[in-house]
Amino acid sequence: MDAIPPLLFLALLLPAAHCLPLPRQSYHLELARVDALDTENLNLTDHELLRRAIQRSRDRLASIMPRVSPSRDRKVVVAEAPVLSAGGEYLVKLGMGTPQHSFTAAIDTASDLIWTQCQPCVKCYKQLDPVFNPVASTTYAVVPCNSDTCDELDTHRCGNSGNSGDDEDDVCQYTYTYGGNATTRGTLAVDRLAMGDDVFRGVVFGCSSSSAGGPPPQVSGVVGLGRGPLSLVSQLSVRRFMYCLPPPVSRSAGRLVLGADATAVRNASDKIVVPMSTNSRYPSYYYLNLDGLSIGDRAMTMVRSSSRNNATTTTPGSSNSSVAAFPPVSDSGDGGGGTGPDAYGMIIDIASTITFLEESLYDELVDDLEEEIRLPRGSGSSLGLDLCFILPEGVPMSRVYAPPVSMAFEGEWVRFEKEQVFVEDRQSGMMCLIMGKTHGVSILGNYQQQNMQVMYNLRRQRITFVKTACDSVP
Repeated sequence: MDAIPPLLFLALLLPAAHCLPLPRQSYHLELARVDALDTENLNLTDHELLRRAIQRSRDRLASIMPRVSPSRDRKVVVAEAPVLSAGGEYLVKLGMGTPQHSFTAAIDTASDLIWTQCQPCVKCYKQLDPVFNPVASTTYAVVPCNSDTCDELDTHRCGNSGNSGDDEDDVCQYTYTYGGNATTRGTLAVDRLAMGDDVFRGVVFGCSSSSAGGPPPQVSGVVGLGRGPLSLVSQLSVRRFMYCLPPPVSRSAGRLVLGADATAVRNASDKIVVPMSTNSRYPSYYYLNLDGLSIGDRAMTMVRSSSRNNATTTTPGSSNSSVAAFPPVSDSGDGGGGTGPDAYGMIIDIASTITFLEESLYDELVDDLEEEIRLPRGSGSSLGLDLCFILPEGVPMSRVYAPPVSMAFEGEWVRFEKEQVFVEDRQSGMMCLIMGKTHGVSILGNYQQQNMQVMYNLRRQRITFVKTACDSVP
């Protein structure tokens, strides 16, 4: 194992965002669906792809919810974010070490840490890629447990890395324990990280030697894009990034752009710019204040009942609709008149397929949709979805009416068309709402983000949504 050079040791004592100069200004990565390999080998149908993704979303929710209500005296940490037992939905190919070791990682906007499984694997989940061997990398070095970098982790201790010939006992060892009994443990380290032809030196990452309840075999680790200091975007000092996700059943790859090229389409008439919210309870998440929910298109006035803001806003369009209005979340996470500490905010999550709404919002949405859609309610969806309507015999979903759903973030309305809100369950002969309910904070999933450019401006703290045909984006 390499000793840590003096300059690198000094870098470890500094915030991660100041360690790595950019070789160039922008980086373009292809996002492969997690089931892409199985789709080719097993000839999976669209129905089976959706069923798998929906089940992973429910597993992810079970893991995320125990982690989103930390005590107020805990520090800003990587471990607050949900490295989940179910893994992610979109994967990237990366390289680690010298010589370069290729591995596949899940992209996650709701976590910070970059990690991959490492030898010796004491207790690891099965992965398709060869497991990274840190001893074989000439540029690998461990992070000292008394460094500021190690202190960015909530749960860490001093210990031995476990590698042959290494008798150091001041190595930074981490442990993450998540909902659903998912746990990953290992050594915090630094090494070269390759993205295509670009190689970054001194990237901090987790070298996990024990992972219980891990991701599927296609995934060798996770790349966090969250707001914390150990995420990829923070370590590379990226000021903005963008992704574009085609429909899950399109078989097309998505696109991830880091850096200067991550710009939304200019002069787009349907471009919506939403300010990010800072919430001390969810420091790593891209978090928005959700202050309105609209069914249909009719313009209505919504009054925000908050002492901070008495502004009014209107929903777009002109047809039958109903609107739910509620106060925005304060910085402490208190709804300021809502139903609890998580009312009403929303986490943007690329790794969850379906959107989850806080229980009272979901129930209200269901009531309004039942009034709006003139079809009998069904049950027993083969996709595992809750709200379904029975389609007339021989009539596809494309030929029946269902209203769009709009959400207001700080008064800016983002509209989700029928194809982003409902899915056809052909096996059951039903049209189903591809949303679920949660007892905690709401989550905006990737199904609702399909065919949108979603651009994160980290300097200006805002997120831009632009409708785009993502399967045709170069």
